[in-house]
Order: sequence, then structure tokens, then C-alpha cells
Amino acid sequence: MSETLLEMRGLTRSFSVTRGMFSRAATLHAVAGIDLDVKRGEVLGIVGESGCGKSTLARMMLGILPPTAGTMRMGGVDVSQMPRRELARRMQPVFQDPYSSLNPRRRIASIVALPLEVQGMGTVDERRARALAVMEQVGLPARFADNYPNQLSGGQRQRVAIARALVTRPEIVICDEPTSALDVSVQSQILNLLMDLRRDLGLTYVFISHNLGVVEHLASRVAVMYLGRVVELAPVADLFAEPKHPYTQALLASVLSPEPGLGLPDAKLGSASPDPFAKSAGCPFAPRCPAVMEFCRSTTPPQRLREGGYAVCHVN
Repeated sequence: MSETLLEMRGLTRSFSVTRGMFSRAATLHAVAGIDLDVKRGEVLGIVGESGCGKSTLARMMLGILPPTAGTMRMGGVDVSQMPRRELARRMQPVFQDPYSSLNPRRRIASIVALPLEVQGMGTVDERRARALAVMEQVGLPARFADNYPNQLSGGQRQRVAIARALVTRPEIVICDEPTSALDVSVQSQILNLLMDLRRDLGLTYVFISHNLGVVEHLASRVAVMYLGRVVELAPVADLFAEPKHPYTQALLASVLSPEPGLGLPDAKLGSASPDPFAKSAGCPFAPRCPAVMEFCRSTTPPQRLREGGYAVCHVN
């Protein structure tokens, strides 16, 4: 069995939100009691609609947001007791937008070497040498070292962000929509680079994406999130071949087909958006579920085990 690098139990993050001038503040559970493991060497895909809590979960993993409740352990150590520098050394992010995630006033080699500087690792010359070596690994020749980010293309900037994430040799890389801001022609180059680096360096990825095709291609396991909860977890082949949860089925049904003349797919979710403030004793997906039954609205669904994962549903 693969070693568990990161273990999350009952992980919750709540926010107090004012919904209007004369309304009381309401509690928004952006992440609502998630149990999830990240295993060494895997690519854990996390998918779901906008607002389901994917990016909040990523920020909690990185220590940017503390959990309201629950625990997170890395290598058996509670992350809340771990020095921030150690957590940053062992887990690094690659963010969505390469245009805003790089300091425009720093040169490229300086940006890549910054985590080494923060960690107090090596001399100035050693940090620069390490930065240049990692730049070469991600396909950025040394001639870019003294350029500024505005002199690079979007794909090149994302390579800089990847190099910066790898320079401390982390165990886990959190990729939060790393290709969505790039041209389609560049996306495949970055995805292939990420997979080559995983193979060559033995990396572990948490890969957050809206693009189900990308997740199917890259991921080992997939966690499907809905309103802050993981509603299905399964190996990637099983989830795409036989999704159990109605929400997962709807997500897969919503993917556009490349065949001409088929038109827009109908996911059968209706026109309503998920309401994160709705209070229900039953399944949170019940108001939109095409397979809903009366008891789904009043009874919390069980976690039904499946090979390599589970689905949280009364029906399947």
C-alpha cells in the first residue's frame, strides 16, 4: 500500500458572510468535514463546479488558511504544530494565473531562487546555480535568467512558476488550475511537462481543475466536490467508466462532444445554482438531483464503499 503523505480528517473551513445591509451574518461552510488522503507518487485530481470549495481546500493544505475544525497531518505530524518554513519546503503551489503570481520587479532567476532565500539555503551563488538548473529542467534556457516576467509569454511564465515550486525539492505540489489561463496550444505543453517532472523527480500532485478531460488524462484518483464535501472518490478509470454519484454522472454528461451536430449536452441539473447557505437535514445535492427520492431530502446519505473509494449517496 502506498505511503500516505498528507492526511485530512474532518477538515472544515467556515466564513461569516453578510448577505445584505439589514440581514444577519450567515455562516458559509466552504469546506465541510472532508476526509481525504494524499498518497506518495499519485496525482489526486479534485473536480467540481466553481464555488464547491476546491481552492479553499488547496489553501488549507498549503497552510495559507487555518481550518475552522478538523486536523491535517503530514508525515504523521499535525500541520498546525509544524513550522511554516518546513511546511513550505515540503509542499509548494503552482497557481492558476502566471501573470499575477510572479513579482514583476524581480528577475526570473531571482523569482525561482526566492524559496531558497526564504529557507536560508545556500549562498547567493549556490541559490542562483540551483535556480538555473531547475529552469533548465522545466525548459527555460539560462538566457532567460535576467529577464523580467513581462518579457515572457504566458507559457514561459508558468514554467517559471513551476521551477519556483520545485526549487526546494518538495514532496507535494498543489496545482490549482495551472493551465486554465493559458492558450489551448500551450496547455498540453505544460501538462506534459508536469507529468515528465513527476516521473523524473518522483513528485506527488494534487491537481485541481474544471477540465475533466485533463483530469482523466493525468490523475490516479479523483475526488468530486459539491458544496464543500467530497461526494465521490475513486480511481480515475473507475470513476470515468462507472460514476456512482448522480452529481458525478451529471458532470461527465456535461462535457462537450467534439462530434459536429450533437449540440450542447444536457446534464439534467436544471437552471438553479447550488445554494451554499441552504440548510437541509438530507443530501445537499437533493434540490438538483435527477434521481432524488423523498427520504433524500430529510436523511443524511451514507458513505457507500466502492473499489478504491466511496460515493456519498442513498441511491448508488
